[in-house]
Amino acid sequence: MSTNRPAQIFEAMHDLVHVYRARMMEVVASIHPELTHNEVRALMFVGRHPGATQKELVRHSGADKAQVARMLGLLQDKGWLERQPHAEDRRSLCLTLSAEGQALYQALQAARQTLSAQVLAGCDDATQAQLLALLARVRSNLDALPPLETGEDCSHGKGRSSR
Repeated sequence: MSTNRPAQIFEAMHDLVHVYRARMMEVVASIHPELTHNEVRALMFVGRHPGATQKELVRHSGADKAQVARMLGLLQDKGWLERQPHAEDRRSLCLTLSAEGQALYQALQAARQTLSAQVLAGCDDATQAQLLALLARVRSNLDALPPLETGEDCSHGKGRSSR
């Protein structure tokens, strides 16, 4: 095995995701030109998880709480999202798509399925299943890594602080 192969694999994965995302945003612009990448991610998450809380969206997106709150406010102002108090925890808000948001979600979902099928053209079901299994194994390996020690500056070596 080439000692540089792992770096090549992750560079190829990065390139693939970057190009796929750019192509998907072109498709999104044809559906609704004002949608941002983060708004699409939020709409897709809420569409897949109706009733999810803002906290769950923050955890899923990795974005700042305040940033997510502002974005959700904009999505609500546009009429695509509704927020209702959680039945058991009145401090939490449950997120659902409005009828207009649901129609937008369905259009985005259909576009994603079409693009994904085009990208995977020539890969039979067995190949797709193998790819999915390999990606799941890589993700599992990543999740199993121990957390980095906080306060450590990785760019300057272990235990050294930047001045």
